Amino acid sequence: MHYYEVLNPPECREDIFDILLSLGWYPMGQTIFTTSHLFREDDSIPAEVFWLRYHIPSLAEKTSHRRIRKKNSCFEIELADPFVHSEELNDLYGKYLSSVNFDGYESVENATYRECEPNIYRSKAFLVRRHGKLVSCGIFHQGALSVASVLHFYDPEYRKFSPGKFLILKTLDYCRTEGLEWYYPGYVIRGNPKMDYKLFLGEDKAQYYLPEPNPLSGTWLPFRSELLSDK
Repeated sequence: MHYYEVLNPPECREDIFDILLSLGWYPMGQTIFTTSHLFREDDSIPAEVFWLRYHIPSLAEKTSHRRIRKKNSCFEIELADPFVHSEELNDLYGKYLSSVNFDGYESVENATYRECEPNIYRSKAFLVRRHGKLVSCGIFHQGALSVASVLHFYDPEYRKFSPGKFLILKTLDYCRTEGLEWYYPGYVIRGNPKMDYKLFLGEDKAQYYLPEPNPLSGTWLPFRSELLSDK
């Protein structure tokens, strides 16, 4: 099954956002979309993707999580509520984008909202600094019971601190403080390990979405590692 659908909702109330996330849809700029495969411009075979979610009350802190927290204890953390654009963020994102070997959003605005337009989502961000210098950022949208991570980026000089995983842990901390139930980190890709870090919260606790032909229906099932095998 190959499909790709996009909606342009005029607004996205928090309860509606929860429902769409639970149906395998995901925010992209000021739209919300779903897909079962990753389509590439080079006409190669589309790669199957699996949307993930975690039931937050079921997650436990792991030794690896504590190591990442300790490694990042030297940073200053700020919650930007609401998330707003800045040149500082644009500069950091440009540096990040030039250091990765996969296609990303052209800009922070493309991933979130344009400054000249209203934002249909309730957006927040964790800003991580070292002696005042911005070194990473994690943007997420919040629903009534759910949070979806939208964009994580960082200064490549700080890659050794596992900034992507640390931002997930900070987002999870926020979810627990707010009493939220579900965390949606995005998708993983069959045969491509670049997104597998999203499973570090606990592969045994992750759920994946099994879509139906109708993109407004489907089922969440326990994640299985063989889903990512290219065989």
